Amino acid sequence: MRQADAGGPRQLTLDLPFRPALAREDFAVAGCNALAVGWIDRWPDWPGAGLILHGPEGCGKSHLAAVWRAVSGGAELGDGALDLEAGRNLAERGGALLLEDVDARLAAVPAWQEALLHLYNAVRLAGGSLLMTARTLPATWRTDLPDLRSRIAALPAAEIALPDDGLLETVLRKQFGDRQLAVQPGLVRYVLPRIERSFPAVRSFVERIDRLALERRRRIGRELAAELLNRSGGPDEPAAAGGEDHGPGA
Repeated sequence: MRQADAGGPRQLTLDLPFRPALAREDFAVAGCNALAVGWIDRWPDWPGAGLILHGPEGCGKSHLAAVWRAVSGGAELGDGALDLEAGRNLAERGGALLLEDVDARLAAVPAWQEALLHLYNAVRLAGGSLLMTARTLPATWRTDLPDLRSRIAALPAAEIALPDDGLLETVLRKQFGDRQLAVQPGLVRYVLPRIERSFPAVRSFVERIDRLALERRRRIGRELAAELLNRSGGPDEPAAAGGEDHGPGA
């Protein structure tokens, strides 16, 4: 386990990336996400050409999408209408495709609607699969094209709701484990009532206490956590928007 020696001067830290565990067994299943997990496990027996996963930032959509890609061999499409057009070649061969943040993309680029409609039609005709993720309900997406609106409405949609206490504790412990951080007993139970109750806030707290522990060359425990929480002046702020939505598997 990685931990710094107690005492001593501060030291500079490097922003070294780490790889979160994103396998199926790494995803914490609870009441708030069990329906979505069930749909992912059900593939390829989906009643239609695709599935929509929707829920708030950090709820685990990207983790479940990664699980699905590993099983289905699906390809993830990038931003822009041109990427959707390129994805039609894969769709026409009956492949599996992942499209994340669909609601945001439709709102930002109106021309994306027609490209998405063509992509979906290609997937359906070839017998492929299309997994889409979004933060908002499909009924609220910008869909000016009636054909696109009807096709989205016909797809099954699974919501991932806000986490409960047990899931937040599991995610916090997993965040420490992913970073190979040794923490003092009782730390998790001390931290949870004192931070914002969201996955991004949990991720942000672990990132910042990891950095602080390295700077101070101290073990991660209640004293260091209290210092960090007092410094923020209240509940821990969530990570910056736009980060990867790993949620229970992050």
